[in-house]
Amino acid sequence: MNVLHLPVNIASQTSVTVRALREIGVDARGVIRNNTPYQDARGIETFTVGSTDTSPVRSRLQRLPWWWAVARALRWADVVHWHSRSRALPATLDLKYLALVNKPRVVEFWGTDIRDPAMASADNPYMAGAFETEKDNARRWARMARKTQEKFSRYGFECIIPSVEMEPYIDRRLFPRMHATMQRVMLSDFEPRFPDALNRRPVVVHSPSHKGRKGTDAVMDAVNALKGRCDFEFRLVTGVKRCEALEIVRNCDVVIAELVSGAYGLAALEAMAMGKPVICYLKPSLVSKFPADCAIVNANPGNLADVLGRLLSDGALRNRVGRDSRAYVEKHHDALALAKDLLKIYEGLGLGAHRGGHPRRSRPA
Repeated sequence: MNVLHLPVNIASQTSVTVRALREIGVDARGVIRNNTPYQDARGIETFTVGSTDTSPVRSRLQRLPWWWAVARALRWADVVHWHSRSRALPATLDLKYLALVNKPRVVEFWGTDIRDPAMASADNPYMAGAFETEKDNARRWARMARKTQEKFSRYGFECIIPSVEMEPYIDRRLFPRMHATMQRVMLSDFEPRFPDALNRRPVVVHSPSHKGRKGTDAVMDAVNALKGRCDFEFRLVTGVKRCEALEIVRNCDVVIAELVSGAYGLAALEAMAMGKPVICYLKPSLVSKFPADCAIVNANPGNLADVLGRLLSDGALRNRVGRDSRAYVEKHHDALALAKDLLKIYEGLGLGAHRGGHPRRSRPA
């Protein structure tokens, strides 16, 4: 089976998934545009397309090898696994081609591509606050979320969600068959280094991809509140390459992930895979949906200083939570185990009631 992953590498998940599929014997490829230094590019083909620092003519010329690679890869593939809403070819020619030849195809949604701001804010005051400062963006995201689902449904895709957090946003009228999996971590990439229980000056790391959407202001408030009470080092990590950021996390004792969305992401999981206790906000409506052994240390912007203070003052607790964190990722987010689940999804695409072609679906009224 030839499995093609297109066209972006969200949180390095295309790279991780392609590598994991190959490990279990699947012929997998990833053809990706505009990868960044913050994303792992191992095992995938990357292209720079339309960069803003080039002339219009050069920008167009950059697209030619990308279009050629995509066209060849689409013909090669037996199954296409699309990531997020980004397009590969202009005028949806990519999706039209897949529908025309009826290749098994699935789209995996990752977050802002389908997250509806009103739904996300309904039971999460921190998300509501974030969207309040970005009202224009929130309205635009809501329109794009709706149109994204309509587009992929219209061209006969089934969908995958990598987290229980995404389930409420899926329109089941458009995707009657939804496949659930989890974010993937290649465990062999992360040797655990558990916090030293005897360390009297622990290192705390916060590495936000977007300060406003990760709750960085609340992190800084908590850090400042604790400076006179606890002896620790704080490192705010931004603008560094992926390998540098991972090395900083590898040598720390506590990681503060995100405090807004209400769910954990890949940065949290990678830190947990390294054996670090991770603080993150899990909103109440999701807590019971995560596995019972979820090792995330739950905190919100209001109680972060207290939660972080307990970890800073108890080295044995940091060590124990770090070990629980690694065990949690091994049990629930192992990319090799999840690749086998993906293979079953691929094998089921287009079977049963869907055999003989995916009908074009009309837009919802």
